[in-house]
Amino acid sequence: MILYLLKELAKKNPIIHTLTTQKPNRISKVDDTGIYVETESSLGKFEKGERVDSTDILPWNFIEQGWEEFVKSRVASADNFDKAKGRSSFLMAFFYELPFVEQTVKENKTAIKLKEYTTDQLPEASLDQCMSLLKEIVEETDPANISKIYKEDNMKRLKSRARQGLKLLGILNNTFQVDLNLLDEFKNTQNSRAFLKNRILLHDYFKMVLKVLELTSVFSKNEKLEFIVEIGMLTVRNSRGENLMVDSVAEYRTRNILQWLEQVGLIDEEWNLIVVGELRSSLLKVMYEYLNAKSGPFAGHELGGTVRNVIPSLIGNLHFIDKNQYTIKGSVGQGNWASVPWVAVMNNKVTTSTQRGYYIVYLFSEDMKYLYLTIAQGVTETSRDEMEKVSQSLRHSISMSDRVIKGNDLNLGQSSKAKEYELSTAAYIPYSIDHMPSEQQLIRDLEEVVGYYEEFIMIKDNPANELVKEPPTPYYSMSEIIDHINTYIASKGFYYKKEEIINLFLSLKTKPFVIISGISGTGKTKVVQWFAESIGATEDNGQFTLIPVRPDWNDGSDLLGYIDIKGDFKEGPLTKVLKRAEENPTLPYFVLLDEMNLARVEYYFSDMLSVMESRRWQDGKIVTSKLLSDEIVNKSITLPSNVYIIGTVNMDETTHPFSKKVLDRASTIEFNEVNLGYLSFLHDLEESERIKLNNDQLTGRYLHLKDAYNEHSTIVEAATNELVRINDILKLIGAHIGYRVRDEICFYLAYNEEGHLLSYEQAFDRCVLQKILPRLSGSDYRVQSVLDGLYTFCTNRVYSEDGVDDLSIAKYPRCAMKIVEMRRRLVDDGFTSFWIGS
Repeated sequence: MILYLLKELAKKNPIIHTLTTQKPNRISKVDDTGIYVETESSLGKFEKGERVDSTDILPWNFIEQGWEEFVKSRVASADNFDKAKGRSSFLMAFFYELPFVEQTVKENKTAIKLKEYTTDQLPEASLDQCMSLLKEIVEETDPANISKIYKEDNMKRLKSRARQGLKLLGILNNTFQVDLNLLDEFKNTQNSRAFLKNRILLHDYFKMVLKVLELTSVFSKNEKLEFIVEIGMLTVRNSRGENLMVDSVAEYRTRNILQWLEQVGLIDEEWNLIVVGELRSSLLKVMYEYLNAKSGPFAGHELGGTVRNVIPSLIGNLHFIDKNQYTIKGSVGQGNWASVPWVAVMNNKVTTSTQRGYYIVYLFSEDMKYLYLTIAQGVTETSRDEMEKVSQSLRHSISMSDRVIKGNDLNLGQSSKAKEYELSTAAYIPYSIDHMPSEQQLIRDLEEVVGYYEEFIMIKDNPANELVKEPPTPYYSMSEIIDHINTYIASKGFYYKKEEIINLFLSLKTKPFVIISGISGTGKTKVVQWFAESIGATEDNGQFTLIPVRPDWNDGSDLLGYIDIKGDFKEGPLTKVLKRAEENPTLPYFVLLDEMNLARVEYYFSDMLSVMESRRWQDGKIVTSKLLSDEIVNKSITLPSNVYIIGTVNMDETTHPFSKKVLDRASTIEFNEVNLGYLSFLHDLEESERIKLNNDQLTGRYLHLKDAYNEHSTIVEAATNELVRINDILKLIGAHIGYRVRDEICFYLAYNEEGHLLSYEQAFDRCVLQKILPRLSGSDYRVQSVLDGLYTFCTNRVYSEDGVDDLSIAKYPRCAMKIVEMRRRLVDDGFTSFWIGS
C-alpha cells in the first residue's frame, strides 16, 4: 500500500530538496514505470550535450527496495541503502516528505527515521464516551474541587477508555487531574464541536492522519483505512514502547480516529478533508465592514479580533502550515485604524517581525475593493536597494504559475504606507471583492505561494551557483536550544536548574551584556564556557574567548589596544574578537571577562558601555557607533551584533563595586544556589554533542519599545504598570529606574512569551531581581522603608519582624527572598546591598 502513497506523494511534490545540500530534484513526470527526476547536474550535462536526456528514471521496484531497506533499519543514513545505492540522497529526501517520517542524525550523518507514537496517543474510546465523561465532570463537581476529586484513585468508577480520551485532548494530565483552564473554556464555549476540533488539531498523530488523507483523496474508504492501519502498525508501539501495534488494535483505534475526525467536521462520510468557507468569509467580512469600522472607535472593535486572531488562527490550522515553524500575525493598526490592514505569514527562519525580512502577506487595499496575496518585505528596516535586490532575485529564481504576477503593480491606495507596501512586493495574486474565489481556491493559492516562499528560502540559504560545502545550519526553537544547553551542561557533571539556563539565554537575547555574580566555586566561569560550547562556540574555533581582568587596568587600552612608540596599533584581546565577529556575522562570539571587577569597570570598559547604547537598525542590520576609528586602526571597529559579553564577579575586599551606569546596562545574574547532595542527575549521564547555532537564533530583534509593543502590547502594558508601582517605592532613595531598564525588561518578557519558556510572573520576578534590586544599597531607615515596600509589592503582605511568611507562594518569590536577605543584613550589620560578601 505504501507504494501507492508514494505515487501520490510524487504527483503532489514537484520539487524534492536533498536533506544535506538542499539542492532541488524536479519531478517532471510520474507514471506506472516510475518517477522522472531532473537534477541540476543532469540538466547541466544535457545542455552541454554530454547526455541525450535531462531526466533520470527511478523505477518503482527500485523505490520499493529503498523503502524496504529504510523500514528495516527504521533510522537510515545513506549507508543503510544497499540495493538503492546511487540515489539514496534523493530517496531519503523523498521519504522525508511523508508525514510520518522525520529527519535526524545517525553516526554524525544526516538520516531519516520513522516517527514513533504510543497507543495512548490514539483514542481508545468513542468521542461520545469522552464527551459524556467531560459533561459529568462539569455537572458533578465544583471547579474549586475538581483537581482534588478527579485524581486517578477516585476515577476508577469512570471508564478508563474515556479517561484516556480526555487525556489525549489535554483536558486531563498524566495523573488524570483536570486542567481547570480548559474546563472553563469548554464550559464557556457555545460550540463544543469547535472546541474539540481545536484540541484534536494540536495532536501530532491526528495531524499526520489528516495529511495522509489529503494524499489519499483519490482512493476509496477501505483503501484509506488500509493505508492508515498500515502506517499505525509501522509507527505505533504499545504504551511501554516495547512492541509495534498488531493489526486488530491498529484497525480498532484507526476507526476511532476517523470517527473523531468525522464528528468534529474535519472529514466527511467518505473520509475526505472538509474545506469550509471560513477563510473566505472572514476575508470578505473585513472588506465589507472595514470602512464603516474606521469611522467608529478603535479599541475593542470586533473587526480587530477578526484580523488579529480569527484569520491567523484559520491559516495556522491549515495542514501545510507548521505552527512550530511559522508565525502568523494580523494588524488593523496600533491605537488607530491602519489605512492598509494586513495578515502576515512568516517563516521563523527568515523573520518573525513584519518590519524586516521577506514573508507572505495578505494586503487589503485602502478602498477595500481588492485583496492581494503577496510575497513582500518589511519596509521599516529594509532599504529600497535591498528590497529591489530581493524582489528581483525571487522573480528570476522561482518558476511560478500563471496565477501569480511577478511585479509590484498592485494598487493599494494613495497613502504613504500603501505606496511603501506596493514597493516591497515581489509577486502577488489579486482578488476583488466582487469576484472572490472559492475557499478551496484561496487555500490552493496560499499553499502554492507557501511553496514558492519555501523554495526561495532554500535558494537564499544555498545559491544555485555556489558549491555547498556543508549542510545548512538547522533551525531550532528557543525551547529546543535551551533543552540542548541544559543537557550539555549536565553532561559535564554540573547541575543547574533549567530555569537558570532559561534566564541566562533570555538575558543574553535581551541585551548582549550580562554580569554573573556569586560565591566562589559555583561554576560561574564554567557555566558560561559550556553555554557557549554547547552551541558551537569554543576557544579552538575562536568563538569563545576568556579575558582575565587585571587590577591595574584603568583605561580601555589593555582590552582594546594601544598605539606603541612607533605609532603602530597593537590590538587588544577584545579587538581581535570584534574583528573576527565582523568577518563571520552568522556565528555567535562570546567574550568572558573573568573577575570583571578586580579593576574599576567604569574606567576600562567605559567606551564599550557607551557604544553598546548606540545600537540601531540600519539597512536591516544592527549597527553601532565606532569603538575605534580608522585613524587608529586600518579599519574602523564597531560592536557587531553577534558578540556577547559576560563578566563574572566576586564581591570582597579585593574588588570594586558597580556604579548605576554599569548596572543599568547589564543583567546581573546570581549563581549562589548550591545543592552538593544532589547526585541523581549523574545517573546514566551521557556525553552530549555540540550543535552549531546561527547567531540569528540567539540575538534579539528589539531595540526600541515600540517594536516590542507592536507585537506584545498586553505584556508591555502589564509590565509598565508594575514598574510604575515599583518606581513609586524606589523614589524615596533616588533609585527609581529609567526608560532603558523598562525597555529591556519588556524585551525579556516578550522573548519569554515567544518561546513559551516561563510564566509571566516567573519572568517578571527574574527581571526585577537582576535589573532593579542590584541598584539598592545603604544604611539608613529610608533603605529599610524601600525594602519593606518592595516586600509588600512582591508578596501582597506587610513585612513582620516576628517572622516571614512562606515566600514560595509569593507572587514574586525570588525577589521576596532576596529582599528579606537584604533587610536582615541591614538590621544585623547596619548596611546592606544586593551583593553577598560586600
